[in-house]
Amino acid sequence: MKIAVDLSFIRPDHTNGGTESCIKNLIKGWSEAGVLEKFVFFIHEDIYQVYRELFPECQFIIYRLKGNHKLRTTWFQTWILPKWIKKYQINVLYYPTYTTGYYPKLSIPVVVNPHDVQFKFYPEYFHTWKRWYLNTGYRHSLKNADVIIAISDYVKSTLKEFYGVECGGKIITIYDPIDFEKEKETRPKKIQTPYILSVSSVQKHKNMLTLVRAFERLKDQIPHQLVIVGCKGNGMEPIRQYMKDHQLEEQVLFTDYIEDSELSWLYTHADLYVTTSLYEGFGMTPIEAMGRGIPTICSTSTSLPEATLHLANYYEPAEDDEVLAGVIKKVLAGEGKKLPDPQLLKEHYDKTSIAKKMFEIFEKTAAERNGK
Repeated sequence: MKIAVDLSFIRPDHTNGGTESCIKNLIKGWSEAGVLEKFVFFIHEDIYQVYRELFPECQFIIYRLKGNHKLRTTWFQTWILPKWIKKYQINVLYYPTYTTGYYPKLSIPVVVNPHDVQFKFYPEYFHTWKRWYLNTGYRHSLKNADVIIAISDYVKSTLKEFYGVECGGKIITIYDPIDFEKEKETRPKKIQTPYILSVSSVQKHKNMLTLVRAFERLKDQIPHQLVIVGCKGNGMEPIRQYMKDHQLEEQVLFTDYIEDSELSWLYTHADLYVTTSLYEGFGMTPIEAMGRGIPTICSTSTSLPEATLHLANYYEPAEDDEVLAGVIKKVLAGEGKKLPDPQLLKEHYDKTSIAKKMFEIFEKTAAERNGK
């Protein structure tokens, strides 16, 4: 059996967030499970070298198209990929996102992992044409999939809510795999200890202003710096203004993109991890923190209690900075919920076990299509 994984969704600047982390962890898991030889990976030349260095044992098939990332991805998926299925004798095709192009129904089984339907909950982030494009893409990919993988029961329920006809009985829940192994550690610049850590893109729905406001309430009571790791997005401007108005530039650090070795150092040395998000399809970073033995605070929004196995410290409502400040103070004082055994998280989200489960789905789907 030969399984193709479409990596054309990965942007040249690697701002795919948890989706890219998920596929990296799956590749590691397939390697450890001894099945990586069954896979080929379709990849654009812009990111090939990065992935070749990360995963030299993988079999990559490179495509070369110029222009805008979204346009060239759609062109590849619609016109080139269907031909490659025949050329490279592919038995199963796996899309790590909802993005599948606009091909007619393929002759081989397709597994799709749409991750979430954020645009349905935050339509104001998207132009009318973009909402139409996304909705059309979801409908096409879900309708033509043989199996749909949801990364949480929460996502499963929302996919059924918005695309029940397209999903039918094809949808199952498999949580994202997480790699808890420590990278070589490098201390990032400008970090002051002790510090509170949050790893998140600065989009409006990530609700990072609430965290900054909560920190401002406590800044004269605790010795900590607030460190926020992640690419800056549409929620950054109000935060910049708030920090300027309240003289927080020296105590709140936004690192933007950092190397994995630097992120590993930050996880290792943090006193506290905080997630304030209003919307998550899964929520990988608080699980990573808890798996490192870091006290963790989460909002109760969407999938977060499910993904953290109800073992974190929680606060609500998510946009109440006064309540969050109180919980931060309590947890830093050692009065929060008892830390869970990190091994529990590591076993539940073990990348090799989840990668094996995914591989078994590919095998089963191919066998069912062939009537075996």
